[in-house]
Amino acid sequence: MTTRLLAAASALALFSGLSALPAVAQDAPTTPSFMTEPRDWSATLREDVTALHAVIMDSHPGPYDSLNPEFRTKAEAGLALALQRAETTTDAGGWWWALRAYVASFDDGHVQMYLKDQSGGFPTRWPGFLTAYRGADQIVLTRDETDASTPPIGAKLIDCDGVPADRLAAERIGAFRGRWFLEAQHASLGDWEFMSASNPWIPEMRACRFEVAGRTRSWTLNWRPIAAGDISTRRQAVTGRGDYKFGLATLDDGAVWFSAPSFDGNPGGAAHTALTPLMEEMKTRQAELRAAPYVVLDLRGNGGGSSHWSQLVAQALWGDDWMETHSLPSIEAIEWRASDGNLAAVQSYFDRWTAAGESAERIGWAREIVDGMTTARAEGKPYWRDAPPPADPTAPPPVRPEAPQLVRGPVYVLTDAGCGSACLDAVDLWKAAGAIQIGRETSADTVYMDVRGDELPSGLVQVGIPMKVWRGRQRGNNEPQRPAHEFDGDMTNTAAVQAWIRTLPET
Repeated sequence: MTTRLLAAASALALFSGLSALPAVAQDAPTTPSFMTEPRDWSATLREDVTALHAVIMDSHPGPYDSLNPEFRTKAEAGLALALQRAETTTDAGGWWWALRAYVASFDDGHVQMYLKDQSGGFPTRWPGFLTAYRGADQIVLTRDETDASTPPIGAKLIDCDGVPADRLAAERIGAFRGRWFLEAQHASLGDWEFMSASNPWIPEMRACRFEVAGRTRSWTLNWRPIAAGDISTRRQAVTGRGDYKFGLATLDDGAVWFSAPSFDGNPGGAAHTALTPLMEEMKTRQAELRAAPYVVLDLRGNGGGSSHWSQLVAQALWGDDWMETHSLPSIEAIEWRASDGNLAAVQSYFDRWTAAGESAERIGWAREIVDGMTTARAEGKPYWRDAPPPADPTAPPPVRPEAPQLVRGPVYVLTDAGCGSACLDAVDLWKAAGAIQIGRETSADTVYMDVRGDELPSGLVQVGIPMKVWRGRQRGNNEPQRPAHEFDGDMTNTAAVQAWIRTLPET
């Protein structure tokens, strides 16, 4: 398998449908029946977390990763905490949040879990207001306007029950979500600070101090139920999820604005339907793109999908010759964890693709992984290593003539905190071509990739486990892409963002 095929194969979505879904249903007003039916939740937690730990140790690349020696220690510590909590678990909330804490302990967005029953959510309480991050500060951004006893909009959280705001967020959110060192996690999940979604492992705060107009004031919190629909509306408002559209537009100053709020590659899906003609439009308007005073590649709202789209954008904008000499360094290798579960998963893809008459390249890729895993299993090796043959040290390096730069003005890549997966791949690729990242810091991903599904013994939870590890990726493990120019205003305000971009230097 060539290095180019290694990179292409890594972008395939082998298992879809898993995401770090919130424990509170966004729209459903009911509580699923499994949460209220009689059950030994202590035993359920012990069985589920023990099984989850077993499948991670059996199939995740981490336990044998010499570059991640702390993986086993984290896994054992997370299991021990969950089993300790099982001793006092009495309800569905205790079971769910103990499992979430175990998953969060890996700080890996590709270790995933979600409730199979999405018909409702956990009963949730709030004190009449929610905070969200604005920079490093947690600010009240929405409140019950009928309750004069809540802190005002704009109040900055100082502490609650004597615990400083930053530590409070790490304990109440980060410990159950993971990767709390990322700005993206603060931006997307910071509003969970004052939501109590049936989590017995974090008590509801009694009193908090806020800074208001330069003075410190204290509030006693009055916790009360909040409807799922109200939560959804308020979260949408405070976390800055804009209503972004696909498009290719020419601005008043002659600049070209390309907007892609998703890279979903599912044929027939809304993103695929929008992106397919958009790619053709970029080709037909190629001369305008290249002659524009500047180009903006707007990835706000883009959480990933397929890397195919970003490659097409690069070809249309810079051209194949330029990308040949300004592409990302090839990764060194891919190491697949050779477990029975992973082998069965890839074998199922091979069987399904063969039956559907998929491309010979795709089928051959799966066949090679199956054969490689089978050989590694027979030899007692934890990994099958997929790598290009070593280069001939006596061969002269290839000589590639420098391609002409066909793009007249700067190319800006506009990102927000939600950029992950194939969105990160796009930023990697376009910055290598010479684009300038602007906006906000992205999310990040680990080098553990290609998630397969599994189910826990309770039958209530679906989990996702990465099957392979990349070696030699230029962007590090859990490393975000950081903008050269940071926008500190409302990222959903397109007019304000466009006005700001016009003030930027070209480098």
